Amino acid sequence: MSLKRNPPPGNVRRARSLGGNFRGVTTNKRGHLVQFESEQERKLILLLERDRTVADYRSQPETLQFTAEGGRPRTYTPDFQVWRTSGMIELHEVTLAARRESRLSLPEREAAAEAICRARGWRYVLHTDQTLPAGGEYRNLDFLSAFRGETHAHPEHAAWWLAQLHGPLPIAPPAVLDHADPASGTRLNTLYHLLWHGALQMDWQQPLLWRGTFHPAARVWLAPQNQAVQA
Repeated sequence: MSLKRNPPPGNVRRARSLGGNFRGVTTNKRGHLVQFESEQERKLILLLERDRTVADYRSQPETLQFTAEGGRPRTYTPDFQVWRTSGMIELHEVTLAARRESRLSLPEREAAAEAICRARGWRYVLHTDQTLPAGGEYRNLDFLSAFRGETHAHPEHAAWWLAQLHGPLPIAPPAVLDHADPASGTRLNTLYHLLWHGALQMDWQQPLLWRGTFHPAARVWLAPQNQAVQA
């Protein structure tokens, strides 16, 4: 879904059309609408959604004003503002590494944003396509994000998955499902929900699915806090 008129509440501007760029709007973990202007920004949104130290975040949060070299007044709108559970506030910027190297004005505005954040007691965080998820990790995030909602938190099936796994021993999901009722269609959705929220763990760099089924190398295991419960 893309915005046609006003930006979401708390956003100072709409996501811009940059000649076919990947843009849209999604709802974050606190129920707020956030925008993204590129696939790289969407990758960061997926990371923020899974990060339990992130209490909330907004897109296009404010327009900073600073003086560039030569005394020229300039403005800059960071991509996201992030509120941590620790109380720390951060401004986050997403860019392409090649674009940053070719435009000398970008490091200048980054330095200005860092100075503004330091004066406020905040942090400034820069992300590029070289630091954000790619390959299998991105595919896993993209797929599992569809199951982050509480509608997939089926208590009975969650308890079943936790009972099937033993400590940190990685197990192939099909081997666990061999003991399941094949008519139980929500059991897989619950697995995906548990993986997204960290109750079960996996190698996020390794593809979970492949050609419509589990990847042969896919493994899942109990998160440390659940191992402690079983001990």
